[in-house]
Amino acid sequence: MKFEFKRHQISKIPRKKIIEELEKVAKHFNYTDFKQDDFDKLADTSHDTVYREFGSWEKTMQFLKEYLKQKGIDFEIISRRSIYSMKEMFDEMERIWLILSHRPSKNEWAANNPNISYDTIYRHFGGWKNACLKFIEYKSGEEVASDENLPKLIKSTKSLLINHPTKNKIANARTISLSIRLKVLNRDKFRCVFCGKSPATDIGTKLHIDHIKPFSKGGKSTLENLQTLCEECNLGKSDRKID
Repeated sequence: MKFEFKRHQISKIPRKKIIEELEKVAKHFNYTDFKQDDFDKLADTSHDTVYREFGSWEKTMQFLKEYLKQKGIDFEIISRRSIYSMKEMFDEMERIWLILSHRPSKNEWAANNPNISYDTIYRHFGGWKNACLKFIEYKSGEEVASDENLPKLIKSTKSLLINHPTKNKIANARTISLSIRLKVLNRDKFRCVFCGKSPATDIGTKLHIDHIKPFSKGGKSTLENLQTLCEECNLGKSDRKID
């Protein structure tokens, strides 16, 4: 016997078994495409396992179509465009976000009786993190992070925590972390605390995170010393402290 460090993961479900489950569910729906929720109800495994195997639900359906075609079975993929507008999805995200006072997880979303399913929003934006970032951009009126620079942003945030392990050192940094930025926006209900403008109701409004006591005059990057201002109010305030 040859001893090797690499080993097989016993818990991994074989690809053959996953395909069998997909075919079983497809047969139940008369060989038309189906949603993740439908699969979870009928299959002996979860759609998360399918995601890991094929990369996305769309790719899974395409694979299943080609697989069944080789067996002489016509599998129909029906275009399921979202019946919800972008604003309706963002309004529902805001409602649940405000209930929780933080970004909802999948379980928290389901526990708050949503009018739009987690999977619907997930599919529309290609991921939950993307959906939340696009929601923040919509509410703040400016880009928070794009799909391209998100990994870089996460890496830089981790680096900040490693290089500055204490709260005092983080507070002394001029750059405001994404987590603190989101907390400030959420606390101020995505509105300028001076004039009340919001990108959701006032087209063209951009929100900035401002130091109440200017950083240049010793102000810290702490939740207590940060506030949400629109671009106009922030420019008018400049580096002054307004009581």
